Amino acid sequence: MNTPGQHNPEEEPREPVGSSESADASERRANPERPSNAPGASNGWQRSARGAEQFARDTAYRLRPVARRTTDRIIRWLRQVLAALATLTQRVVRWAAPYARRAHAWLIPAIEGVQRRIDPVARRVRQRLSPVIEPVRQRLAPTAHRIRDELRPRVAKLRARLPESSGRHRAQLRSRSVQLTAAAAAFGVLAILVGTAGPDTGERTTAAAHTVELRSPDQAQSDQGGTQQDSSSEQDSASDQERAENPDSDSAPVAKSSPAKPAVDIPPNAHGIDVSNHNGPIQWNEVAASGEHYAFVLATDGGNFTNPMFDQQFNGAKNAGMLAGAYHFGRPTGSAVGQADRLLNTMGSTDDGKTLPPVLDLEVSPNGGGCYGKTSGQLHSWTQSFLDRVKSKTGEDAIVYASPSFWSSCMAGSQEFSENPLWLASYGVPQPSLFGGWDAYSFWQYTNKGSVPGITGPVDRNLFQGSGSDLLELAR
Repeated sequence: MNTPGQHNPEEEPREPVGSSESADASERRANPERPSNAPGASNGWQRSARGAEQFARDTAYRLRPVARRTTDRIIRWLRQVLAALATLTQRVVRWAAPYARRAHAWLIPAIEGVQRRIDPVARRVRQRLSPVIEPVRQRLAPTAHRIRDELRPRVAKLRARLPESSGRHRAQLRSRSVQLTAAAAAFGVLAILVGTAGPDTGERTTAAAHTVELRSPDQAQSDQGGTQQDSSSEQDSASDQERAENPDSDSAPVAKSSPAKPAVDIPPNAHGIDVSNHNGPIQWNEVAASGEHYAFVLATDGGNFTNPMFDQQFNGAKNAGMLAGAYHFGRPTGSAVGQADRLLNTMGSTDDGKTLPPVLDLEVSPNGGGCYGKTSGQLHSWTQSFLDRVKSKTGEDAIVYASPSFWSSCMAGSQEFSENPLWLASYGVPQPSLFGGWDAYSFWQYTNKGSVPGITGPVDRNLFQGSGSDLLELAR
């Protein structure tokens, strides 16, 4: 409440009554952001900008369903194209399959034929180059190990610094891997032709031929002449002695001798052969009729190769009245237990009285010679694991195949395996030299250039040290 006559400013009007204000002043008061020197701007470019912005919003809102429908149509079209391509691909594959099978059936025998022709030459080249390459490799091995040991931590650091590959880069790598796979397949065909495809790894490998460093002209004929003139009286006396010791042998079943019909036909120091897929189809009846009494057949090689002709060769020898054994070409770059299991699984059940013990074939690496980059201690441990696995699975000692040069250079002359039967390889000598603590050998591979009826091309030939009954005692 105010005192009469006292001035109260709040009662005065905010604007004088009847005062007039320009429209421009009113607009500036209503829009203080408009500059004072821009008369009529609200009717100019600002209104146009706001209108254009609103029009763009409306247009985008209206076109959004259209864009979505267009995208859906494009996706459906792409799916239809991909489905059509897949159907077309399936039809092409079905159409080409018979031609591919016929080409495969024709190509494989052709390749094997060329391989059989080239293999003796390739084997001789490897044998001649091995003594030259091996000393060089042994001299360079320490330097190579030092360089590898020095580079390994640096490479690890470099890999740690590299960023992770993007999805696009990984796709490029996959595309490149497909290209590399095709190139590797083409190279594999060439490798089959020269018979030098190597191991594992991981790689797939072809069976390696024996690469013994001892070489000389074939002296098998002179050796064979002295051994095939056997004493029939000695054989008959041995048979009489066996009947005297086992008077009931005709009625009692004996696991080893009863299934083995060739018992009376096996002379002392019996001759035999060893073959692989390189020898191709074999006429086993002709081989048996020529005086060969046993055959060792390549079963497996390393961690992934299995002789595709193993069953034909292994059972063919037995059906012809011969004893047969299976050998594994050992590659110490893989698991010893795994390779032993592969050999035994390939052999299968062999309680027929005609099967010789499994064989571990130890040789220098067929890819340039050498000891697979392993020390003698590592090779010793690997060999022990393989032989122990065979012993635990079969109950018998596996045969060890080796040459004096391999045993000296790669096994350091170890004498830890002398309890196993020895199959040694030594060419061009009247009698082989023993090694590794063995006081006798069971089998002697005396040539790799033998000629046997029923087999095309050269073949490895062997001599057994002992009587026919001794050889039969090895069979199971």
